[in-house]
Amino acid sequence: MKLDTEFDVDEEFETLIATLRGWLSPEEVGLVERAFVFARQRHGDQKRASGAPYMLHPVKAALVLADYRLDAETYAACLLHDVLEDTQTTGKELEDGFGSKVASLVEGVTKLHGLNYLSREENNLENVRKILLAMAADLRVVLIKLADRLHNMRTLQYLSEDKQQRIAQETMEIYVPLAHRLGIYELKWEMEDLAFRYLNPDEYRRLAGLVAAKRAEREAFVKETIGQIDHFLAEKDIRAQVSGRPKNLYSIYRKMVQQGKTFDEIYDLTAVRILVNTIPECYLVLGYVHEAFTVVPGRVKDYIALPKPNGYQSLHTTVMGSNGEPLEIQIRTKRMHEVDEMGVAAHWKYKEGKAADLVDSERFAWLRQMVDWQKDVRSSGEFVERVKVDVFTDEVLVFTPKGDVINLPVGSTPVDFAYRIHTDIGNNLVGAKVNDRIVPIDTELVTGDRVQVITSRNSGGPKSDWLKFVKAASTKGHIRAFLRKKELEHSTPERSDVEERPRAVVTRPSLSYRRAAADSGFRIVVRGDATLPIIMAACCSPSYPDEILGYVTRGRGVTIHRADCANIPSLAMEPERLVDAHWEMIPRKVRERTIVIETLNVPGVIYQVSEEFAKRDINIKYMKNAERLSMFRKKGEARRTQFKIIAEFVSEAAYRQTMDALRELTSVISVKQR
Repeated sequence: MKLDTEFDVDEEFETLIATLRGWLSPEEVGLVERAFVFARQRHGDQKRASGAPYMLHPVKAALVLADYRLDAETYAACLLHDVLEDTQTTGKELEDGFGSKVASLVEGVTKLHGLNYLSREENNLENVRKILLAMAADLRVVLIKLADRLHNMRTLQYLSEDKQQRIAQETMEIYVPLAHRLGIYELKWEMEDLAFRYLNPDEYRRLAGLVAAKRAEREAFVKETIGQIDHFLAEKDIRAQVSGRPKNLYSIYRKMVQQGKTFDEIYDLTAVRILVNTIPECYLVLGYVHEAFTVVPGRVKDYIALPKPNGYQSLHTTVMGSNGEPLEIQIRTKRMHEVDEMGVAAHWKYKEGKAADLVDSERFAWLRQMVDWQKDVRSSGEFVERVKVDVFTDEVLVFTPKGDVINLPVGSTPVDFAYRIHTDIGNNLVGAKVNDRIVPIDTELVTGDRVQVITSRNSGGPKSDWLKFVKAASTKGHIRAFLRKKELEHSTPERSDVEERPRAVVTRPSLSYRRAAADSGFRIVVRGDATLPIIMAACCSPSYPDEILGYVTRGRGVTIHRADCANIPSLAMEPERLVDAHWEMIPRKVRERTIVIETLNVPGVIYQVSEEFAKRDINIKYMKNAERLSMFRKKGEARRTQFKIIAEFVSEAAYRQTMDALRELTSVISVKQR
C-alpha cells in the first residue's frame, strides 16, 4: 500500500477528471476544475498529519465517489468541503463563485465552531446532529461526508492512538450504520473493517491471518460451485452472471461473537451471487438452484417481495456445497445489484443533467422523521441516541390492515406501531390485534405481522408503565411528552369563582393514602387544600395520574373517585357534595449522589439508564461519559463505556431502589457510588 506522501495531487486529480468526463458535460467538468483550483489556492501550504499536501484529501474523497456517477455540484462541493472550516473562506465567496447549491453542500459538511461552552463529546454530538439534519435536506451531504470519513479512516495510522480510537469508535457507531441505512455497502464494509482494525487490533490481525490461510481452499470451492451453476443455467438457456464475494472481516468476527462460534465453525466466508435480467428469472433460478443442491431448511429469504428498509432486494438461500459445508447463494437482477453496490447513490445517479429528488421518497421517510424529532428532543445527545435506536438498529417489517409496510426497531410492540402511524393514535390506544387476534399491547412484533390498533377518545392517554416495554426512542419521547403535559395541567389548579362549599373534616387521611402519595410523589388537593382527610374510593381505586373528583362524606372527610367512575352519576344527585380535586407534586427534600456506571457500549444504553431515573421521578443534574474504553476490553469481550451521573434522591430507599434497578439492566456491568 502506498504511503500518503507517495501520491501526486495533480496525477490523482487528472484521474478524477478523466473518470468524470465519462458522463459530465465540458461545462460541468469546468465547474469541478474551478473548484479544485480554488480549494488548492485556499489550502495553500497546509499539510496533512502524514506530511502530504492537504489538497490530497479532498481529491481522494472525490475519487471515492467517482464510481457513483453523481452530478458536478457534488464533486465540486467534495473538493471544497474543508475550505470553510480550515481556511478564511466565507460562505458568500462560495455562493458567488460556485452557486448556492454547492455552497449549501459545503456548509452541510462543515463542523460547527464557537461551541467552546460545550465539552468535546457534546461538541461532537452537535456536529453529528448538524450533519444528519443537513442530510435530510440534501442526501448529497452524507455522500460527501462518508467519502471524507472513509479517506480519513484509510490514513488513520498517521494520528495518535487516542485519536485513532476516538475516530474509529465514532465511525463504527455513526457512519457505518448510516452507510448501511442508505444501502451503500461497499463504503460500509471498508469503514467497518478499518474501524475494527484500530478498535481491536489483536483480533483483527488474528482473523486476517486465519482468512488468508484458508483463502486458496475457499477460492477453489467457490470456483467449482460457480462452474456447476454456470453449467445448469446454460442448459436451461438462462443468461446470468455468476461470481463469488468474500465476506468482510468484521462481519465474520461479529458472527463469531454473536453465535459463540470459532473461526473453523464459520462456513459462509464467501457468498455466490447470481445476476439475471428480470424478477421472474430470479424466482426461476431459485428453483433450479434448489434442484441442483440440498437446501438448508429455514434459510430462504425473499427480500424482493419484502425489501429491507434501505431498499435492498435479493433472494437469499443457503445450500449444502460439494464439500459438505453450507454456502449462501444470492439471486437478484442487475438493477438490484447496482442498488446493492451503490445504495442511495444509485437512485441519485446522474441522468439527463439532474439528480432525482429523494427527500420526498417514501423509502426515505426516516429522514423527515429526524427533522420532526427536533421538536421534542432536549439535547444533541438525546437526538443522536434516538437516531441510533430508531434508525440504525435492526428492524422488523409489519403491515397495516390496508397492507402498508411499517418498519420498526426489533423488539417493538403495538404501542410503538401506533405512535409510528400518528401521535394521536398512540395517545388514544386501548388495545391491539395482531394477525386478527387480540393481544396484550406489550406483545413483541415480528416481521410479517399484520397489526391493527384499537383506539378510544376516552382512553385517558398513555400510562407511565408503557415506558417499561416500548422499544422505539421516539415512542418513549411521545409518552413522556404527554405525561409531562398532563402533570403540568394537574399541578396548576384552576381558580373557581363558585362559592366554597362547607367541608366536613373529622379524621386524618388514611395511612394507605399517605403511603400511596409518598410512593407516587403526588398528593391530592381538594379545592386548593392539601391537608383535608382523604379516603380513596374502593369502587374505582383512583391513582395518579387519573382524573379525579371529590365527594364530601359526612363524618369521614372527602372520598376521591375517578372522574369516569360508574358511581359519579348517582353521586351527582347531591351536586353540593361534589368538590374539585386534582393531583399535585409533593415538595421534596433532595440529596445529591454521584454514581459511576460501567456499561456495554450498545445502542440505547443511555436511554436504558436514564429511564430508571425518569420512571422514579429522580432528577439527573449531570451526566457525562467519564471514560471511553476500547471497543473490547479483552479478547472476545464486548466494548464498554463508563458514565458519571449526579442525581437528586428524595430518600435512601429511592437511592437503593434505583441502584438495584440499574444493576438488573442487561447492558450494565457495574454500578458504584462515589
